[in-house]
Amino acid sequence: MSLQMRVVHLCMGLVPPLLQSETATEQMALHTPHPAPMPARMRGRFTATCDKGITRVFPKQGMRSGGVLIYLHGGAYAAPMVAVQWGIVEGLIDRTGLPVIIPDYPLAPNHTAAEAFDFVQPIIDEAQAEFGRVIIFGDSAGGGLALSLAMQRRDVGARQLDGLVLYAPWVDVTMTNPAIEDVQRRDRVLRVPGLAWAGRAWAGDLDPADWRVSPLYGDPSGLPPMRIFQGDADIVGPDVIEFARKAARAGVDVRLRVEPDGFHVYVLGVPIIPEAEAALDHSARFISGILTQA
Repeated sequence: MSLQMRVVHLCMGLVPPLLQSETATEQMALHTPHPAPMPARMRGRFTATCDKGITRVFPKQGMRSGGVLIYLHGGAYAAPMVAVQWGIVEGLIDRTGLPVIIPDYPLAPNHTAAEAFDFVQPIIDEAQAEFGRVIIFGDSAGGGLALSLAMQRRDVGARQLDGLVLYAPWVDVTMTNPAIEDVQRRDRVLRVPGLAWAGRAWAGDLDPADWRVSPLYGDPSGLPPMRIFQGDADIVGPDVIEFARKAARAGVDVRLRVEPDGFHVYVLGVPIIPEAEAALDHSARFISGILTQA
């Protein structure tokens, strides 16, 4: 573990953990701000247009053709995109030259998973028609949503995504894995009660253990190639590891990197944390490999 990773993680312990209780999580969800706009530092190099809950970001120079990235942000399905998440967007555009589409998908508790599915799937269809190859990258809840969408596309016979890049994907909103208890002592960011409440709110009329809400319980066969980056000081980690093993057994092209002492979505530490920079480098090589396939 780098010194930078250690320092950032230690600093996280100086503030109360996110989603530490059902009450705190519900209050956060009910009083969420608007999604963070593109930071001022990016405006000289990128253009961003927003229309009907969809933001499209294009590099002003060096844009690559033949594909597009779709970013599904994390936030326990209850919080909008925040400023720090723009670092992932910026990092992947810089490394790949591809434009990024960011859906402002419906959030709990005012909306449910089913509404988000209906919002994002047409965006994928339109992106495929306009750009060709489509790769989704998502962190935490956004990663779980990406997996669910890919499974649903497979089941209805829709054109599949070309790849998935997942940063600490939330693959089981029930938070019932016994192994979580051992990791909780080292996780300074997340707590089970708040996450479990958010998962139930997001599920709506669905069972939180329904694979459309918790992809861990679904059939991973037929999913597109994927790369997963996970920290081992993160309570979603045990489920992510189980999902990756299940996908590999089903014949999916999946590679999982578990970063020692990595906190939840440590890739948000770009450009300060070397491990975060390395994760984006690996992600970009994976994405470029997809674009160069015959």
